[in-house]
Parts: sequence; C-alpha cells; structure tokens
Amino acid sequence: MLLACIEASAASGKAAPRQLPSSILPEGSLWPYITQILLEFDPIQVRYCGTQLVRIIESVALGAEQTSNFIPAIQLLHHVILGLDSTSSILTSTHRTYIRLCLLAQAYAEAIDILDRPIYSIPTMLDSRSRSHICSGTDQNSTYLNPATGLTQPITSRTFLEYYLLGALAYLGARRYKDALFFLEVVLSAPAAQGIASMLQIEAYRKWTLVGLILNGSTPESPKTVSQGSLKHIKSLAKPYDCVVDAFHSHDLNKLRSEIEVGSSLWQEDGNYGLMVEVYQAFRKFTIQRLGRTFAALPLTAVARKTSVDPPEDLSETRTYLQTLIAERSLSAVLTTSESGEEILRFHPPSVLLRSEIEVEKALATQTEHLHGLLRHIQDTEHRMETSKEYIDYLKRLKKAREETKKTAPGKSATVDDVDEDMMEEF
Repeated sequence: MLLACIEASAASGKAAPRQLPSSILPEGSLWPYITQILLEFDPIQVRYCGTQLVRIIESVALGAEQTSNFIPAIQLLHHVILGLDSTSSILTSTHRTYIRLCLLAQAYAEAIDILDRPIYSIPTMLDSRSRSHICSGTDQNSTYLNPATGLTQPITSRTFLEYYLLGALAYLGARRYKDALFFLEVVLSAPAAQGIASMLQIEAYRKWTLVGLILNGSTPESPKTVSQGSLKHIKSLAKPYDCVVDAFHSHDLNKLRSEIEVGSSLWQEDGNYGLMVEVYQAFRKFTIQRLGRTFAALPLTAVARKTSVDPPEDLSETRTYLQTLIAERSLSAVLTTSESGEEILRFHPPSVLLRSEIEVEKALATQTEHLHGLLRHIQDTEHRMETSKEYIDYLKRLKKAREETKKTAPGKSATVDDVDEDMMEEF
C-alpha cells in the first residue's frame, strides 16, 4: 500500500521531471509511513516482498540526494542492512547505496560501522528449492538474501568494484590508511580480461600507490592475483603517479615537490590532491625515521637542517612536529636537553615497543574474535558449495563403492544407504 501511494504521488505531476514530490521527502505526508516501514519491518515477512522494500529504499536514497539531507536516509538504511543481516556479511545493493550517501554527507564514522563488518558472501540467483523455506529462522542468510527474493539487486562486477572503491574513500576520509589500502587491493585483484582493466581499477591503482607511500613510505607489492597484463595497462594510464613514486624513493625533497607541483591540475581533476599533500608530509616523517636507523641521537638543529621545509633557523616548528610524531607513536624517540642547553633528539633502539602490554593484549583479543568469525563463515561456505572435507570424502567413498559394485555385481549400483552403512561400521 505504501509503495502504491509513493508511485501515485510520483505520477501526479506535481514534481519537476526526475524529481520526487515533497510528500515522499522528509517532513512530507508519506515520510512517517516510510520511516515506520523501514524501522519496524519483520525480518522474516519482508523476505516475501523484497522487491517492494528495495524500491522504497531507492526512493529514500534518491530523495536524500535531491534535498542534500542525507542523515535521515543514512540512519534508515543502516537499520535496514543490519535488520536483514545482523552481521552484514552478505554484500547487497543497499550496501553500495548506503556507503555512497555516507560519502556525500562526509559521515565517515557511519560508513565505517558497516565497512568494518567483513563481507564473506556475494549473493547469487538460487534455484527454487532454496527459496521454498525462506521463512526459516535458522537457515543461513544466503538462503533469502539474494536477487531471487528481491531483497537485493543483482551484484554485478561494477557494483562489487564500486562498493570497495567507495569504502576505500570512506577509510581515507577517516585517515585509516591500512584499511583503505586493503579495500583498494580488493578492487585491483578483481578478475579482468587479459590486458584490459576497468576505469574503477585504474582509479584504485592511483590511490593505492599514494596510500602505500603515506602508510609505509614505499609502493606496496602488487597482489599476486592481479593480472600482469591488466596491471601493465593500468600503469600506462597512471604514469604521472609513478613519477611521484620515483621522486619519493629518490629521497630528494625538491624533486618530489617539483613533481607534485607540475601535476597539480591533474591531481585536482582526479580528486587526489589531498592525498598528494599527505604524501609530501609523509616524506618528512619517513626521512626522520630513516635518520633513526643511522644515528642514535641528533641535535635539533641538525634535524631541522635535514628535514624542515621552513627555514632551518626556526626550531619551534621542527620541535612541534617531532613532538606530534612521538605522541602519535610514529616515531620511537624522545626530546632531551644536554648540559649545554642544546636540544637533542634521541632515538630508541628497535627493541623498545611503542604499544603497552594492555594494548597488545586487546589487539590480540580482537584478532582472535575476527578469526573465529572467519572460521564460522568458511564452514558455512564449504557447506553451501559442497566443498567440505567430509563431503568430499563421502563422494570418494561413493565412487569407490560403485566401482566395486560394478565388479562384483554388474547389474547393481551402489546406493547412498550402502555407503552410509559402511561409514557407520568404521565408526
């Protein structure tokens, strides 16, 4: 009924072309009913009207972009995603829509709340046997969360790439470069025809090279699953970025500055100017870290002379920058004052840990929890795809039993019950 009202309102002609009428937008007459449906839908009943639910979601997203009022739509779609799947482990078309709205609103924390939940499955069209029991409350989410029920639009290769590229942008907005790097590698690793790459993969490579410099001071190794032919094609279209990488590795600040300034208009056109600024700043950080591998201590004046972008005589800026690196635990060192009153930067030996024991234990506990979740999903996937060790052993036994039956009784074939009995005898 709600969808019929939305369609009737859209067809009334009261709104401009390609625009939604005010009744569907926040504070409109239909908005309370839209909110109620998306917040209070029954997670089992909605499996039988998935197409209608997705159309309402599309109207909400379109209205958010039309009015630039993104927060209500973000809140509703967040509830829908977790209402259909509390783990958010199956990629749906609503995921992509949600992350896009979060980026438009610069709501990076809301996007990351969903992005931090790993995707373990891509929905596919299932046969009618899988759809006959979608009311079950114990079956796997993949039984109903697929295009066959309409709860998601088909996940194409472009939808997949867009989700991970948009997710990488959200992580970059939150300055979580390690997670962004992983999402960009997922895009690069996507299958592609020999010697051909998607424009989304080219965009991912441009950001991937810069994020690698910011995070590690070097270009990360290409994922082994990336097609070398596609990678060669991608690099041919991203040469200016590789020139910046070469300048970064030359340890020459002036050369790096020149490369960034020459391509300033290109970085802005590609939406990567902010990353280039981060690369320039990271160069200084890694230069200081490199000094720590050569010297045990250096006067502050020497550090300023080797790394400062301002006049070396201005020690206050260098001092503040070093204190920031130490506070962020990006630099294992301490600032001290000698007997003569000269400030000294003393580097800690590599054996000194930057994290406390409590922080290490907390990180290990989190990692353990993630591994347990991964194992559960691996078992579910093996069961769904019939690739578990037990099932493969069962097929081997069945094949062996049939071969033996053909030899002893040519007119008879082994049955499932025969194999089950043999397996029970062994136990």
